[in-house]
Amino acid sequence: MKEPQEGVAPLSLAGGEGEPVLLWRAQALGLPVVPTWVVRLEEEFFRLNNLEERMERLFQGVFGVRIDEERLLLAAEEAQRAVRESYLLPERAEAFLEAFRGRGPFLLRYAGKAEGERASTPQEALFALKRLWTRRFRVEAILERYPALLPPFTPVLVQEVAGEVAEDPFLSLDLSRALGQRVVAYTWQDQVARIESSRGG
Repeated sequence: MKEPQEGVAPLSLAGGEGEPVLLWRAQALGLPVVPTWVVRLEEEFFRLNNLEERMERLFQGVFGVRIDEERLLLAAEEAQRAVRESYLLPERAEAFLEAFRGRGPFLLRYAGKAEGERASTPQEALFALKRLWTRRFRVEAILERYPALLPPFTPVLVQEVAGEVAEDPFLSLDLSRALGQRVVAYTWQDQVARIESSRGG
């Protein structure tokens, strides 16, 4: 078994809270869970590329008494470019690729969210990770979290899932009883792939 890489951990070693813990608890109950890793690299990526300060400069004057829509569109475009053109530490990128060597295809999504990015290979998964981070500076995403400018640094789940997941109402009921909280379980090929909770991701 491979050792967990920096910032990338298999579900059993990930810790934290929210959906990763719910998936881990489902696994501990003996339910089959799709192979899942928890990636926590976004905060370091933002810090090392000075993105917080750069975003604050880009969005100056956008949010006043009224939102300047034209400036918002331009700032969002520049913000997305800033994320796309920034770099992960080479050792983090190498560790990410090593963690997923020989595996795939993948679905990458934020914990607690259904939508994500798909990738066939570890290299594509690395690009998909950057696309996920970039998505957070689309206009609709910015307006959704306003007045916060930066997104919360939520773990990204990398899962070996090749198709669409489907809600399983009977499993949801059983899992809700076992976990002691109301959840909705989604499966792919009879394996748990996502657990929604009213408490969020």
